[in-house]
Amino acid sequence: MGFKWIYIMCIFTFMQLLLTGCSSETMEDVMREVKSTNLSNENIDDIRMGMSIIDASFANSYGDFEQHPANEHYASQRNYDQYWNKDIIMSVDRETKEILQVGILETNNRSSSELGIKRGSSIEEVIATYGENYFTYEDREQTIYIIGYVDTQNNLELSFRHFNGEVKGINFGYAFDKMSWDTK
Repeated sequence: MGFKWIYIMCIFTFMQLLLTGCSSETMEDVMREVKSTNLSNENIDDIRMGMSIIDASFANSYGDFEQHPANEHYASQRNYDQYWNKDIIMSVDRETKEILQVGILETNNRSSSELGIKRGSSIEEVIATYGENYFTYEDREQTIYIIGYVDTQNNLELSFRHFNGEVKGINFGYAFDKMSWDTK
């Protein structure tokens, strides 16, 4: 009877660990659950959502960006292209050329959020700067750990990818497809 009891407990424990480790919540799910934070003044290196990359003043202010080599591969799967330079990568609507998302590349230790968070900042500094209304998202299989903020009024999202309590990446962009947010 003892061996059978140990076997059942091991199976039960294994099932609990398996179910706990396999969360079906998506990043969008956790973003919808958090209280809104005003991100209306947010940017990365003064690049804001909705700016047009074909505007002459954009190139004068921010320099040249080139198309990401993977654009052709993903052309049939998405309605945006990516552009980059040595520090920044942007997602840009293919038709309107409007910036949808901007992020810093992993070798960029210079760029920061509007409030001064950059690679190397601590998660404690992020929370002290942006507040307690944050979401967290983890994908342990891909070693992705994110803390982020959502502005539901302006449909914006600011997220910080981190590891061992230190910011490793920053992304700023539109939070949700406007139509899906309005219908919920």
